[in-house]
Amino acid sequence: MSSVIKVNASVYSRIGYGRTSNTSSFYMNGKFTSEHHIDNVQASMENRSSEYLFAIADNMDSGDELDTQVSLLKEISRFHEKLSVNGGDIQFKTKELESRINDTERLITSFLEMNRVPDTDPRWNLGFSGLLLAEGKFVALTGGSGRAFMMRDGMFKPLANETTRAKRAIDALTDASEPGELDEVDVPGDEKTGNLIVSDIYDLEEGDAFVLVTEGIMEALGEEKIEDLLALRSDSSFIAYRLVDEAMKRKHTGDLTALVVQVEKVIDGPGPKRSASRIQPQQNMKDRVEKLNKAPAVTYKYNRRNSNKYQGVVFITLVILTVAVLIGILVLIISSLMNAGKNNYPTTSPTTTATATPTATPLESEEPTDEPTETPEPTPTPTPEIIEHKVKSGESISAITRKYYGDTSLADKLCKYNNISDPNKIKVDQIIKIPPKEVLMEQ
Repeated sequence: MSSVIKVNASVYSRIGYGRTSNTSSFYMNGKFTSEHHIDNVQASMENRSSEYLFAIADNMDSGDELDTQVSLLKEISRFHEKLSVNGGDIQFKTKELESRINDTERLITSFLEMNRVPDTDPRWNLGFSGLLLAEGKFVALTGGSGRAFMMRDGMFKPLANETTRAKRAIDALTDASEPGELDEVDVPGDEKTGNLIVSDIYDLEEGDAFVLVTEGIMEALGEEKIEDLLALRSDSSFIAYRLVDEAMKRKHTGDLTALVVQVEKVIDGPGPKRSASRIQPQQNMKDRVEKLNKAPAVTYKYNRRNSNKYQGVVFITLVILTVAVLIGILVLIISSLMNAGKNNYPTTSPTTTATATPTATPLESEEPTDEPTETPEPTPTPTPEIIEHKVKSGESISAITRKYYGDTSLADKLCKYNNISDPNKIKVDQIIKIPPKEVLMEQ
């Protein structure tokens, strides 16, 4: 039975604390990266097809002094291209993929041994986890520190773990009909082919969700936290981000990579037949796949950027400063409009004008007397009274001039009297001297 599968997948990868490079890499059905200078990677895809291959690897590339470079993801890419041409059922593809991964792992291990890399070196921490979807079925593969999990109908289940390997060994022992067959069973931890663990082949159902994680995520969060996040009713991009973000909060030194795959639709169709009379249904199935691929078309969202430890703080600071500047400009505009309105608003109430004390003069109404009188000495003119005004909030020179003189045209003379160069820059509580109007006009 061949099926069309619609998936939504996303992967996040972040460098661990104290690391100089990101040793994690990923493969998304033909899209992969293994550029270790990238410390923050995000990629997502949504597509309809009949077959998918997803994988993440940690420390699974190496080289020797002769510039011989071995990369597991490049080997997986070649394997995927070969299967796309040659075909085969899911069991055959799984065997081929298992053999390719084990061979690559042994080659990388030999490079580390030849270079005498210490056992405590992080490069020995090899990890792999993969997921193959084909023919409406799926199979998971893990090796080293890699882990794979699935969520179906609220049930969380680890895939391709040591329990799976032990179960297979027990099943093989139980099914052995001859004593000689027992010698061919691989006991867990004593395998001859490699350390890769392959799960059983299961039927795929709509709503299935899978997550592939590196050791950094596993050690930082544990199975329970991974289960909680995988159960979120959200898309794969958000779940992958939350897995890495929660692990980053724990400041784990291991590199963090999480690849989430969600199965949105499974459309069953007739499987390929070998007889010539059954070729037509297979052709109809291919036409159906091509039609589904055209609407909507395959879309990839793939971003790579160098992360900055203080990027979020800088961004928030810039936003706050921008908002503060805009608010300040708005306050100045409103204040200016209010002052202009006060100056131009006609007043009907009488204004109090401060006047100086009149100069004393001789009384002319007194009648002259016959008695001789001494000539009075001239009375000194008293100093005009000067009022000191303290500036209040919202007051302007024009308002102060109108208050004391009833005439705003004397504002310039009042500024000159008080040595004020800019009438718009008076301050609250500043003392303004108010002389009599005659003194002000004599300037």
